[in-house]
Amino acid sequence: MSWLGRSSRRPLVALVLSTLSTLSTLSTLAALTAVGCFDSGDRPDRVPPPPPGPAQLDLSVTYQRIDGFGASSAWTANNMTDALADQFFSVDTGIGLSLLRVQIKPEGNTQELGTAQKAVARGAKVWAAPWSPPAEWKDNGKTTDGGSLLPEHRQDWADRLATFAATMAAQGIPLVAISAQNEPNYTATWDTCRYSPAQMVTFVRDFLGPTLAAQGQAVPVMAPETQGWNHFGEYADPIMDDAATVAIMGPLATHHYAGVPFPYGRASAAGKVIWETEVSDSVKAADPGIDSGLRVAAMIQDNLVLGNVSAWHYWWLIPGSNDNGALATYPASTATLATRAWVLGNWSRFVRPGFVRVAVTALPQNNVYLTAFKKADDGRVVVVAINQGYGDLTQDFTIAGGTIAALTPWVTSASQKLAQQAPVTVADGAVTLTLPQRSVTSFVGTFTP
Repeated sequence: MSWLGRSSRRPLVALVLSTLSTLSTLSTLAALTAVGCFDSGDRPDRVPPPPPGPAQLDLSVTYQRIDGFGASSAWTANNMTDALADQFFSVDTGIGLSLLRVQIKPEGNTQELGTAQKAVARGAKVWAAPWSPPAEWKDNGKTTDGGSLLPEHRQDWADRLATFAATMAAQGIPLVAISAQNEPNYTATWDTCRYSPAQMVTFVRDFLGPTLAAQGQAVPVMAPETQGWNHFGEYADPIMDDAATVAIMGPLATHHYAGVPFPYGRASAAGKVIWETEVSDSVKAADPGIDSGLRVAAMIQDNLVLGNVSAWHYWWLIPGSNDNGALATYPASTATLATRAWVLGNWSRFVRPGFVRVAVTALPQNNVYLTAFKKADDGRVVVVAINQGYGDLTQDFTIAGGTIAALTPWVTSASQKLAQQAPVTVADGAVTLTLPQRSVTSFVGTFTP
């Protein structure tokens, strides 16, 4: 959790330069250089991209399934208005978030029941995370400033978490996952609790998982929710080393305040998915416009393409301070959706749970970044294009693995918020699409195999 907001990112220029000589395919180059998407404009020090050429969309090559896109109501969105709930969760008038992350308080309840009920009523699914056990169950005697769960209270805490899941289900909010701990590797002045990787395995395997089952709650456990990708493997490896723990697990999860997304092959080999569950724009000067929107688009792109995540979450829905930590603008009393929220909507509104990511050239030309998705059972297809440049661009596409008749653009830019444009006809498996300057565009259509 990021009460004040934080982010760090290790430069990858040296890595990319050192490996350029061994790159053999355009897709490999695209994957490595996609991290440059964290810049909100041109970066002359970046490795030069390939010359402009057609982007190759292949609907027959699939990657991870998509479980959804979401954000958290912790602390600041106890019972949002119906109007805001429509903007956040409606697929017709809003950005169509499909996941909501609620906070489990040390007392074993949540203050966000009203918001959770409104999210569910609009088709979203809810999961929950604890920030700290009660003070008296920790070795530092506080809910804040780190500290660890005392071994003699592991069962007490597992009982309380399982009871929370049962209570939520009884109120019409069945949890799709329950996190063992928010950021177990991070100490802060707000509610926090530390677990070592071994302690995390013990708590999940011997206490939380069995207690959920004993209470009749078929709720998958999520872990480790580390503060960044840089510590994700350190915590995820011991989980994957233990077959009993793997059997209890739902998604493996991490935040993205540090480190670089990477494909964690052990998860997919075990039939598990990765969720990115918290991040925010690190620029502190309040920026409700397209600059922040493009920085957020870059983070989504990197997690989807480099990390193969099945779900991606921003931090807050509603702001607690005047920075870029929420999808809505400050102050909370007059909150409206910032441009970064509508940018997220370019994925969340159209790439619904059950879609899968498909192959497309990630970096077909300078400043252009692409992701693509399909839903096989109803033939929907979505291509999301980021144009970070300061001029309009055209992008050629070749299409394989299926036939598309037309694509309808939905544009988010400095002046537009998921604005629908006229359909563009696809002819003979090829199409040229216009990407407005400094924008994110979803191209939505249907395909036949």
